[in-house]
Amino acid sequence: MLELSPPAREHFTHPRHAGDLDPDALDVATARVGEPASGDILQLQLRINARETIDAVRFKAYGSAWIIACGSLLAERIQGRTLTEAAQFQHDELVETLEVPPAKLHCAVLAETALWAALRAWAAPRTPTDATTQTHQSPTCSSRKPPC
Repeated sequence: MLELSPPAREHFTHPRHAGDLDPDALDVATARVGEPASGDILQLQLRINARETIDAVRFKAYGSAWIIACGSLLAERIQGRTLTEAAQFQHDELVETLEVPPAKLHCAVLAETALWAALRAWAAPRTPTDATTQTHQSPTCSSRKPPC
């Protein structure tokens, strides 16, 4: 196992915003990305208010300490941002802050992918098949957004 940098160790041992939001809430978008075969999976949930600001973020990470640290920092950084601001987030911010080594770069990329998947889930029309998310290589998203 690669040794964690001090900032990554802090986010791994004291993750911010870990847990769940109500997946049935109309103001929550959920995305789950990753591949069980690679060992790293990240679920990201965003609660979005009428002003299109992210009121709450929760994540669950399965896999290495690096994916937990990346999920934690991502959640910390995007809470309170508008959807437009969140859409500009890039994994480089995680790499720099957490000092992610090249061998674990995929964890930072996966976190950015989860954010994009959650934003797409929020924007997508709701269908009955969205109620269940599955984990595989390409993101699968679900959202519950009130009809316009």
